[in-house]
Amino acid sequence: MKLFLYIQNILSKRVFWKLSLSIFILFDSGSIFAFDPSSLPKDGISLVPYTEVWEDEEGETSFANAQKKEFYPLTSGSLGYSKNEHWFRVPVENGSNEKVSWILEIHYSQLDKAELFLASQGDKVLFKGGDRIPFGERPIQYRFPSFPLELSPHGKDIIYIRVHTYSSMNFAAFAYKSPDFFANITNEQILLGIYFGSLLVMALYNLFLFLSTKEKTYLAFFAYVSSGVLIQWSLHGYSFQFFWPNSVSWASHVVNSLAFLIAGTTADFIRLYFDAPKLYPGANRILKGISILSYALILVGYFFPFPLVLGLYVFLSTITLAAILYLGFQGFSRNLRPALFFLGAWLSLILGAFVFILRFSGFIPHTISIAYWGVELGTALHILLLALALADRVNDLSKDLSSKVGDLNEAKQSIEQSELRFRNLFEGAEELLLTLDQEGSIKDANRTLSRLTGYKPSEVEGKNFLDLIYYLEGQEESIVFLLAKEKLEEHLRTRKTLEFHSEFKQKYVMEPKPVKIRLQSFESEAGRKVLGKVSEISEDILSRFLISESMHFTVNNYLRNADILSRQLTSNLSQFAGSEVITAIRTCLREVLINAIEHGNLGISFDEKTESMRAGNYMEFIQKRQREAFYGARNVKVAYSLNSKRIGFEIEDEGDGFDLKKILNLDGEKLNEESYTHGRGIMMTRKVFDVVKFNEKGNKVLLIKYLQKPLKYKREPSSLDID
Repeated sequence: MKLFLYIQNILSKRVFWKLSLSIFILFDSGSIFAFDPSSLPKDGISLVPYTEVWEDEEGETSFANAQKKEFYPLTSGSLGYSKNEHWFRVPVENGSNEKVSWILEIHYSQLDKAELFLASQGDKVLFKGGDRIPFGERPIQYRFPSFPLELSPHGKDIIYIRVHTYSSMNFAAFAYKSPDFFANITNEQILLGIYFGSLLVMALYNLFLFLSTKEKTYLAFFAYVSSGVLIQWSLHGYSFQFFWPNSVSWASHVVNSLAFLIAGTTADFIRLYFDAPKLYPGANRILKGISILSYALILVGYFFPFPLVLGLYVFLSTITLAAILYLGFQGFSRNLRPALFFLGAWLSLILGAFVFILRFSGFIPHTISIAYWGVELGTALHILLLALALADRVNDLSKDLSSKVGDLNEAKQSIEQSELRFRNLFEGAEELLLTLDQEGSIKDANRTLSRLTGYKPSEVEGKNFLDLIYYLEGQEESIVFLLAKEKLEEHLRTRKTLEFHSEFKQKYVMEPKPVKIRLQSFESEAGRKVLGKVSEISEDILSRFLISESMHFTVNNYLRNADILSRQLTSNLSQFAGSEVITAIRTCLREVLINAIEHGNLGISFDEKTESMRAGNYMEFIQKRQREAFYGARNVKVAYSLNSKRIGFEIEDEGDGFDLKKILNLDGEKLNEESYTHGRGIMMTRKVFDVVKFNEKGNKVLLIKYLQKPLKYKREPSSLDID
């Protein structure tokens, strides 16, 4: 299609026409013969041999003055490009005894304006045609300008046709008897309907293939064929006839935009067909540049003059054709069968356009069907071969895909076996294994969960990991819960592997289960997940033989020390007390240690803690105080003693102490009403321990819990050194 426009307009340059005209005048200076419409064959004849032409370089010459001008014989219907008006003169003479009705057809839809005069009718314009005239004003509602004429028996007349156009000046005039003209139109419409219908079916078929496979080559082929159909509709005059019959300006310039559209879609199709971005990067850059430039020119090209549009189009088409031949022969040299179909497709298009040009120029009679339908036959074969090439290419891709599917099936089996082994390891592990998503929700758990906590895996799936952390009723924001929350959020944020101690809930035993937790991230098909490994804290075997022990500790101001130390100092208590007593002592000891760190060393008041808890930034507030030199350098001292009769603790911080009476007068019910999550530590401690004694300053406390009730208790100076 593009090559057809290119060759046609090269052959129809004004230089070529004037050279031919000069040669004709040199060898034949005689006048032409009058045309006799009474002897027209069924297929009609060309009027070029009977036509004379005169170019009006001044413009707006009247009919009376045009008759006086010197006309020259027309040697070719193609006269190149000119803004000047051209007058064509055809003398006619009826050699029969009957009136003749005939049609003069200008077989070129791109003429802007054509006006027909008869010498016998004076300066009256009988008929108008062209795409600068609304389609409804044509004397015959046909895609090409056609004029009905009559000539009386033995009558003579001279036909004058004034043509003004900004596109190629093509006077491809033919004459038919009226019945033959309309019969030819009917047959032509049927054949063109089949032709365009097959192209549209091919385009839509590839569009459906794209929608089902998402293969971009099908979409590019659909765009290429569709743009070719659009420009052929315009070149054949169907667009003006059916789509915009009254939009004369649009009809005159739309071919400009469509020419660049087909240039862009051609470049894109070639790029994708040969997978140029990967296999031919140099050619891909050139074709991509042509594509981008062409799409930009679709909009601005509408306003360009036709000669400039043609020049740009020929330039782009030449480069594209060179790329087509290069890529085609590259594929052919590699014995790729699709490349053979591809080259055959473009050669068919070139051959069809060349045959049409020979017919259009008069070298081949238009009555020869293969010449008359040259472009249509070449285009149809072109599209068919491209479709076969695309199908063959897809067939090769299908074979590769089948091979890859086989490899994928093997890989799938290997993955399934690997997953099965992983599942067996996962379920058979002695540790509790949990998989979490990026929100901390539990996606899976192995059977160890039931042994460790009493919960079935199905009972915790979908719940948050923190739902497993133990806390007393009303103390959801306990230090254990906050530490676990902080560690989980840190891991989800940084992806660093973390280990920490915590306590899990137990379904049937209403006491905590001390555990060690390890969080580490891993990648899966569903995205990044977290693997949680949970193990019981192993029992010290030597603790079974314990009679008594005592220790002294000095710890810094990290809250996790309160949790670790409370576990450590109650780990051997199971030899002398039950689990309920141990849990109560551990919880109270943890609260007293936290108070020593928070309110003692870090100097955080009750109101400050309340405010930060409400704001949700308690841990950040703690860390800020820990980094301050004045508070961060302080320590907590802990003395501990255990025997079969009692367990005792002496805890001292380096803070300023506190108002003991104010704390002891706190109302527990008021704390519940105000939804405070702290302030209950001392009240709970006084209920659990038998002795809770603070020094006068309030920064040191003695805690004693009797495991065997004494007959009498007396406070001794050494406090914890009691047997």
